[in-house]
Amino acid sequence: MSTSFPTRTNSEPLTLVRWLDQPRSPRWSIASWIVATAVFIGVTTVLGGLTSLDALLSTYTSWSIAHGNVACAYPPGSSVYFPLTAPLYPAVAGGLAALFRVGHGIPFPNQAALGHSCLTWLAPMTRWSNRTHALTTTLRFGYVGWCALAAGIVAIMRSSGRGRNGWEPAALIAVACTPPVFMCLQNLFHPQDLLAMGLILLSVSCAQRNAWIWAGVCIGLAFSSQQFALLAAALLFVIVPAKRRLAFSLSSVATIALIVVPLMALSSGRALRVALTGSSQGGALVTSIPWELHFTGTDANDVLRALPVIAVVGLALWARRRLANAVMEPVVLLSLLATSLALRLVFEGGLYGYYFMASAVAIVLLDFVRRTFRVEVILWLALVALVFSPLPWGHDRLTYGVNMWVWQLVLVPPTVALAISPLLGRIKRQRSSAAYPTS
Repeated sequence: MSTSFPTRTNSEPLTLVRWLDQPRSPRWSIASWIVATAVFIGVTTVLGGLTSLDALLSTYTSWSIAHGNVACAYPPGSSVYFPLTAPLYPAVAGGLAALFRVGHGIPFPNQAALGHSCLTWLAPMTRWSNRTHALTTTLRFGYVGWCALAAGIVAIMRSSGRGRNGWEPAALIAVACTPPVFMCLQNLFHPQDLLAMGLILLSVSCAQRNAWIWAGVCIGLAFSSQQFALLAAALLFVIVPAKRRLAFSLSSVATIALIVVPLMALSSGRALRVALTGSSQGGALVTSIPWELHFTGTDANDVLRALPVIAVVGLALWARRRLANAVMEPVVLLSLLATSLALRLVFEGGLYGYYFMASAVAIVLLDFVRRTFRVEVILWLALVALVFSPLPWGHDRLTYGVNMWVWQLVLVPPTVALAISPLLGRIKRQRSSAAYPTS
């Protein structure tokens, strides 16, 4: 069930769609960006504020970078009991921490305290953090992820012909209120996901403008923030015009190398492992579908990471063959992007509310670009929020009292269906027009 916003004639009364279609001044647009940011921060704050859960995946690396000890930003694997965050966000947060002198009132642990090859880094850094109260300030840097996402939303709306009018702020506010989006900071601290999604949207926007070198730069930055960006990279690699594929690929690889190589040199190569696997290096979670099927080994985990990329390549090739250059139409491209990001969930070894962030953003933007409101999208988001409740009421029975594989079966198929349905509709119309050509 969906409700379309039909186009009205100028003689009809002012309606929502006509109001949203009206051009807005740059000053009005800037004011709307500020309002959307205030809404995002307000919703996050009302629902408990920035969480420290999973913050250690990035904050310790950021502090090490801020104090010039990059070797301990990526300590040896034997001393790390949790997956670290890919390099881009910790580098950004570390730069901000250095700029604002976070925790500089008390000396940072020296190498003797951190141990040979940083093998005993965790305890002294924790004590330093507790004494300086650096964590509170460092968590606020997570809002950088929202700023990047907002920039990507604006870029997509404008390159899709829905910018500089009411649709632009409406999309920003809608995304700001979307549960999986603010869960990235409010439920579990994963600003790198927001940062990566913003860069993915910027890359797709550049592709729509035929700026493929910049598209490669943005997708390289996105991969350096969160590895699910590889799905968008695979999609763009297939649909890029053949004569621009080399430029797109080289700019992507060069961008990743520019970030990773210096960190790799300073950390005895350990930054490379984190850049390639990041916080996704963990195996299947207990009671997930892969766990129940006993796909818990290292080889099985590698296969589960590769399958969605292979599926995205197949989907993109199929769409390209069916639609040719029409794959670059805004609705088609966004539907392909949303489906590609949803395929990650199909093969995922676990499920949390914030895992739906990338798909939710793409699906919401898809509806705004289509100027079509789908009730199913609201119901799906409400179900995600019900299962992975963002309300600060403590232990949630639905999240932890039901086996994870149940929610994978309940929530993931609708995600894929909502993402791919506009693409299938476009292919169906293409087939119909070919079968019954107009004279």
